[in-house]
Amino acid sequence: MDKQKRPLTDRELRALLATGATDRGIGEGLTFVASATAALNGRATWVLRFRLNNRAREKVLGRYPEMSLKDAREQARRDRKQIERGVDVAAVKQAVKARLVEVATVRGLGERWHERYIQNKHKHPDVVLRVLQKHVFPVIGSLAPKDVGPMHVELVLNRAVANNAPTMATCALRYMNRMFKMGVRNEWMDRNPAADFELEDAGGNRPARERALSRAELQQLAEAMRNTPNFGRENELSMWLLLALCVRKMELLSARWDAFDLEAQTWTLQKSRTKTSSEIVIPLADPVVEWLKEARVLACGRPYVFPARRLVRSRLGQATSNRFQHVGPDTLNVALRRLDIPDIEHFTVHDMRRTARTHLARLGIDRFVAERALNHKLKGLEGVYDRHDYFDERLTALQAWSELLWDLASKAQAKDAPTQAPAAAVAKPRKRIVMSPWREADAARAARRSNCGQTPSPRL
Repeated sequence: MDKQKRPLTDRELRALLATGATDRGIGEGLTFVASATAALNGRATWVLRFRLNNRAREKVLGRYPEMSLKDAREQARRDRKQIERGVDVAAVKQAVKARLVEVATVRGLGERWHERYIQNKHKHPDVVLRVLQKHVFPVIGSLAPKDVGPMHVELVLNRAVANNAPTMATCALRYMNRMFKMGVRNEWMDRNPAADFELEDAGGNRPARERALSRAELQQLAEAMRNTPNFGRENELSMWLLLALCVRKMELLSARWDAFDLEAQTWTLQKSRTKTSSEIVIPLADPVVEWLKEARVLACGRPYVFPARRLVRSRLGQATSNRFQHVGPDTLNVALRRLDIPDIEHFTVHDMRRTARTHLARLGIDRFVAERALNHKLKGLEGVYDRHDYFDERLTALQAWSELLWDLASKAQAKDAPTQAPAAAVAKPRKRIVMSPWREADAARAARRSNCGQTPSPRL
């Protein structure tokens, strides 16, 4: 490597440029390089030249005068330490530049962040990606990361809040903050434009919902589901099973038949599919088994309890497939909007678990049993030492709750078809349950379909 005869100064560097093109070794591989044009404009390039594995290599450290002689020497010193360890600093810089090309847009940055930190680490990576695709990418996805400022973040949040989605606005802010932090770390952007925003800017923390349907409101819901032609029997079964099983929406809608044992009347919900990461064996009450038998007929042999109702093969001329092989997360939400029940205060699918928990208390169910029925972890030391699964107690509780729901559904059916003859009683192993007066008719119509793979009609 070149050996420096005496230290140079910035003044001498400027004098070098005044003479025209230059390629002057500063010492230990650090070189001051300028073309004739660059020298005429008072500009040059700092280059570190070195050998690694008997190959001549060089790395551009920066531009003069933006990078001073002192800074260039310091950078060269750090790079030489890496070279002594066998690191090709030139190749490392090229890899960084390649990554910069790969994340030319915010969409690319978001997808890279999702792949790096969410895809294999987050319990529900699709949920995170859906927030980005629905609320972030449509607004700023085409911008270069370096061009994004606080005003763009504000635009994303305002749009989500205006669409009555403050919770999604909060999620979008959290994800943008983490995504832009990654951009700053990798030098894809100069600063994090979401860093100065607080939760209040995205709508703030929403208060916990308190909505729970009374028995009278459940009866109105039952009648509305039966009387709304485009609500669909599958959606009706989904609602009854959500209420009766006390599970979360997607725990049911993404459930597979191989997790159910209708003979033993159990459903094994694996920990990978629960919010609490705790496996639980759910006892199936007699009415639940009847509803599941009907759902199995409607599923036409497909692996999911509620399979996707439309088979997507192409979109906008491009070959594609269903995002989910089961009913999607928005299906029930959309279906509930079709119900005409103006006398009932607004409620959502997420209120069903709260409704179930409230009625379990009204039925006199012990609070520990009710909490385990919802697969809630016991708090404090009780959660640490009490490992009992309360299966028998949960069975008794869910049987009583399911019978109440069965009664509501039967009354709604009776009003829907007052001239229909009463169904015969069906003997059950645990308790005498009346066979659903609509299940046989609906299931028979479903079985008569010529092709089980076709899209079911909205109303069987």
